[in-house]
Amino acid sequence: MKEEQPRRRPGRPKRSETMQPNLLILRTAAMLFMEHGFEKVSLEGVAKACRITKASVYYYFDNKAKLFTECLLFVLKIAYDQTALIMRGPGMLKERLLIVAERHMNNAHVEFETMMREAAPGLSEEQIKQIRDGEAQLHILLSEIFAQAMEEGVITKSDPLLLSHTFTAMMTVRNHKQLLNDQKSVKQASAEIVQLLWNGLQPRS
Repeated sequence: MKEEQPRRRPGRPKRSETMQPNLLILRTAAMLFMEHGFEKVSLEGVAKACRITKASVYYYFDNKAKLFTECLLFVLKIAYDQTALIMRGPGMLKERLLIVAERHMNNAHVEFETMMREAAPGLSEEQIKQIRDGEAQLHILLSEIFAQAMEEGVITKSDPLLLSHTFTAMMTVRNHKQLLNDQKSVKQASAEIVQLLWNGLQPRS
């Protein structure tokens, strides 16, 4: 008698040889949310982009709010890890800031605060807190780097956390087509932003 194979949980996607389904969904949905915002993305649209069934998406993420939250935490973790690798690496502080700015500005997407305002009515307080906590980790990382540079006399002393928020806010110009166009590349804009920041950070003799 043929042995009966164990049944899969309903909606559970078949195993992928290239990427785990939950990771595929996260990566794909994250790109869609970052490109189109919260309202224009649906679980059905995510399933279609992933070339899997809607039931497969629901297997891992049973509603859009949960998927959105996990996507933003996923993206923020990647941003944190990449920024930490650069900012804690070799090179002068100004050079490291320029690398961070260029990489960040090369990823044009819906402005973070705009996306959060749009999504907020559909998120729980706990989900909003999770996202804000993830966002805060990046600012804490940058503030620690700035604080160390201040102690070493590399830059003038100020509020390192305020400086962190100022730096990240300056990079949101990547979304303004009138500033980034055929006449000005991301590389040029990044260099100008860092130089503007640096002009205010240089110690006065």
